[in-house]
Parts: sequence; C-alpha cells; structure tokens
Amino acid sequence: MQKSFVWKGLLYDTEEHCLVHYHGSEVIIRSEIEGWAGKLPVNTEYFLKLNANGEVLEVDIRYTLGQEEYHYAYTRNGAIWSDKTGADCADFGEAVFVDISLTPFTNTLPIRSLNFTEGEPQEISVVYFDVLENTISHKVQRYIKKGGNSWLYENTDDDFSALITTDDDGFVTDYPNIFKMLKTN
Repeated sequence: MQKSFVWKGLLYDTEEHCLVHYHGSEVIIRSEIEGWAGKLPVNTEYFLKLNANGEVLEVDIRYTLGQEEYHYAYTRNGAIWSDKTGADCADFGEAVFVDISLTPFTNTLPIRSLNFTEGEPQEISVVYFDVLENTISHKVQRYIKKGGNSWLYENTDDDFSALITTDDDGFVTDYPNIFKMLKTN
C-alpha cells in the first residue's frame, strides 16, 4: 500500500511531493522539496525507513542551497545512531524521530506513533535537520493533543509553538503560515 502527499510551503516558497510506502513491518518515505527560501533556491530530497512503531531506522537527506550541496545519512539500531561511515553519533541521544525543517511530514511521525491523551503533553527527543542553516542537532519537542485532529506543537528550547491540524490518519493538513496540504492520494 502507498499514499502520496503534496504540501505547499507558506513561510518559504516551496512545494513537497512525498510518497509513503507500507512494506509489511516497515514504512519507506521518499520525498522531494523544491523552491525558494528568500532569494536562495533550495532542493531537498529525503529518504526515511521506519519500523512498525513509526520510529526512524534510517535517514538519508540530500539538499542544495544555492550552489552548495550537502548529504547526510544515519542509521539507528536500538538507541545507537551512527553515520554513513559507521561512526557513533552520541550527540543524537536516544531520539527515535527526526524533524526536517522544510517539511511537515516529520511532525506526523510522533503524532501517528505515540498514544496521546487529550490535554496531556508528551515530550519527544528528535534529531533536527535545519536545512537552511545546514545544522543537525538533538532537540526536545512537546506535543499536546488539543481535541479532534488538532495538536499543539512546541519547541522546548525557545518560544515557538503552532497549532497543527491533521487528517484522520495523523498526516499534517495545516501548519499555520508554514505549510498547507494541497493533495493526498
């Protein structure tokens, strides 16, 4: 089974085409984001491999900012992250999710994976890819189910928050002023 999504970037002038393949106990995601971040052209491709719980097993992300190209690949085995050379990435902590700055898809990972009780916050650990700054870091984020398909998302290290809306399957449909789902199949 597979699903496809198209999101429009509102903060930056981008468009994402995402394909989600369900293969038994694994989920494979392939996505491409193209557009502009201010005056800078940006092209991002990412690949995610998830286990049956929606936790990231592999992430491969390639992006071009202007004329500069970047490529990062990581795998997770239990609580251990390693890069494409096999080197340990202890800085990633015990994160089981990733967050990629130019896509709302990665917000879907904890929303679909965790059991939420309305009004009760859940903090998660993520590996955060800030594409425009070309940085990778460990972050703690908070999600609170507000009711129905509404979720309050908060960064724990600054004052950013957003009320995200999803479809019935947990895929982000509206991330106010940042992303809007255009199409799903």
